[in-house]
Amino acid sequence: MLPQQETALETCQHVHTILREVEQAVLLPGTDMLAQWETELGQAAALLEGMHESMKKVGGAQLSNTTGDSATLRALQEIRRASATLQAKFEHGSNYCMGLLQLRLGTGYSEHGLPVLMPTAARGTFEG
Repeated sequence: MLPQQETALETCQHVHTILREVEQAVLLPGTDMLAQWETELGQAAALLEGMHESMKKVGGAQLSNTTGDSATLRALQEIRRASATLQAKFEHGSNYCMGLLQLRLGTGYSEHGLPVLMPTAARGTFEG
């Protein structure tokens, strides 16, 4: 966690750096990276939550039109754009993996439109 004296703008810049690093790492995904991304994104969420809580304590999360607050507002907007892009990449990857599983193990669709996967031989031996 970062020191308490960090400004809102510095917090936003730190969070944006985390998002950029994760976005670059997504280009070469691997199962070992998932835990690291979870930790880094959790840290970013905690930083933003802490900033939000401190803003509520000093009179609300509304930013005035001062120069510093204007820069913070722009930084928050950039975080929103970066996180939306990252979310789309994660969803695309997840859908891709589900599609591969369905092609390999799928037997059709349920009445609710969800893919139905056939049981594997390993599952049958443990349950049987």
